[in-house]
Amino acid sequence: MNDSRNSDDNPTNDTDMTPGEQDAALFIPRSLAREGHVVWFYEQKKYLGFEWCELTKEIQKRHVADSENAIYFDTYAHAVVSSDRLVNPSLILYSPGKGEPPIVKG
Repeated sequence: MNDSRNSDDNPTNDTDMTPGEQDAALFIPRSLAREGHVVWFYEQKKYLGFEWCELTKEIQKRHVADSENAIYFDTYAHAVVSSDRLVNPSLILYSPGKGEPPIVKG
Protein backbone atom coordinates (compact mmCIF):
# COMPACT_ATOMS: atom_id res chain seq x y z
CA MET A 1 0.00 0.00 0.00
CA ASN A 2 1.43 3.39 -0.95
CA ASP A 3 0.75 6.68 0.74
CA SER A 4 -0.80 8.93 -1.89
CA ARG A 5 0.86 11.96 -0.28
CA ASN A 6 4.42 10.75 -0.98
CA SER A 7 5.04 12.72 -4.16
CA ASP A 8 3.68 15.94 -2.64
CA ASP A 9 5.25 15.65 0.82
CA ASN A 10 8.61 14.34 -0.31
CA PRO A 11 9.96 15.58 -3.63
CA THR A 12 12.86 13.10 -3.56
CA ASN A 13 10.31 10.29 -3.04
CA ASP A 14 12.70 8.26 -0.85
CA THR A 15 9.92 7.46 1.59
CA ASP A 16 7.76 5.24 -0.59
CA MET A 17 6.01 3.32 2.15
CA THR A 18 5.40 -0.35 2.82
CA PRO A 19 3.26 -1.73 5.64
CA GLY A 20 5.12 -2.28 8.92
CA GLU A 21 5.10 -5.55 10.79
CA GLN A 22 3.50 -4.36 14.05
CA ASP A 23 0.50 -2.46 12.74
CA ALA A 24 -1.23 -2.26 9.39
CA ALA A 25 -1.32 1.55 9.76
CA LEU A 26 2.44 1.77 10.42
CA PHE A 27 4.58 2.57 7.40
CA ILE A 28 8.35 2.53 7.04
CA PRO A 29 10.54 3.70 4.15
CA ARG A 30 11.39 1.13 1.48
CA SER A 31 15.06 2.10 1.58
CA LEU A 32 17.48 4.64 3.08
CA ALA A 33 20.36 6.67 1.67
CA ARG A 34 23.18 4.73 3.35
CA GLU A 35 24.11 2.21 6.05
CA GLY A 36 23.35 2.90 9.69
CA HIS A 37 20.68 3.40 12.32
CA VAL A 38 18.17 6.25 11.97
CA VAL A 39 15.37 7.60 14.12
CA TRP A 40 12.09 7.37 12.15
CA PHE A 41 9.06 9.43 13.26
CA TYR A 42 6.44 7.19 11.71
CA GLU A 43 3.45 9.48 12.36
CA GLN A 44 5.10 12.41 10.55
CA LYS A 45 6.96 10.17 8.06
CA LYS A 46 10.19 12.01 8.85
CA TYR A 47 13.68 11.29 10.20
CA LEU A 48 15.79 12.87 12.91
CA GLY A 49 18.27 14.95 10.97
CA PHE A 50 20.11 18.22 10.65
CA GLU A 51 18.86 21.38 8.95
CA TRP A 52 20.06 24.96 8.76
CA CYS A 53 18.07 27.40 10.93
CA GLU A 54 17.98 30.91 9.48
CA LEU A 55 16.81 32.39 12.78
CA THR A 56 19.78 31.20 14.83
CA LYS A 57 22.22 30.91 11.90
CA GLU A 58 23.28 27.40 12.90
CA ILE A 59 22.64 23.77 12.09
CA GLN A 60 20.04 22.19 14.39
CA LYS A 61 18.45 18.80 14.92
CA ARG A 62 15.08 18.72 13.16
CA HIS A 63 12.53 16.42 11.59
CA VAL A 64 13.60 15.99 7.97
CA ALA A 65 11.73 14.34 5.10
CA ASP A 66 14.77 13.27 3.07
CA SER A 67 16.84 10.29 4.26
CA GLU A 68 19.94 12.01 2.83
CA ASN A 69 19.65 14.58 5.64
CA ALA A 70 18.93 12.03 8.37
CA ILE A 71 21.46 11.42 11.13
CA TYR A 72 22.99 7.95 10.68
CA PHE A 73 24.23 6.40 13.91
CA ASP A 74 26.84 3.65 14.06
CA THR A 75 25.01 1.76 16.78
CA TYR A 76 21.46 1.12 17.93
CA ALA A 77 22.39 2.48 21.37
CA HIS A 78 23.48 5.85 19.95
CA ALA A 79 20.19 6.16 18.07
CA VAL A 80 18.18 5.30 21.19
CA VAL A 81 20.05 7.85 23.32
CA SER A 82 19.46 10.55 20.68
CA SER A 83 15.74 9.80 20.55
CA ASP A 84 15.34 9.45 24.33
CA ARG A 85 14.03 12.96 25.03
CA LEU A 86 11.95 13.40 21.89
CA VAL A 87 8.22 13.80 22.31
CA ASN A 88 7.06 12.27 19.02
CA PRO A 89 6.72 8.48 18.80
CA SER A 90 9.55 6.94 16.84
CA LEU A 91 11.24 3.73 15.77
CA ILE A 92 14.88 2.97 15.19
CA LEU A 93 15.50 1.66 11.68
CA TYR A 94 18.68 -0.08 10.58
CA SER A 95 19.70 0.21 6.96
CA PRO A 96 22.20 -2.43 5.79
CA GLY A 97 23.14 -0.15 2.87
CA LYS A 98 21.92 2.27 0.21
CA GLY A 99 18.78 1.02 -1.48
CA GLU A 100 18.39 -1.94 0.88
CA PRO A 101 15.15 -2.38 2.86
CA PRO A 102 15.54 -1.17 6.47
CA ILE A 103 15.00 -3.39 9.51
CA VAL A 104 12.81 -2.14 12.38
CA LYS A 105 14.91 -2.21 15.57
CA GLY A 106 12.66 -0.58 18.12
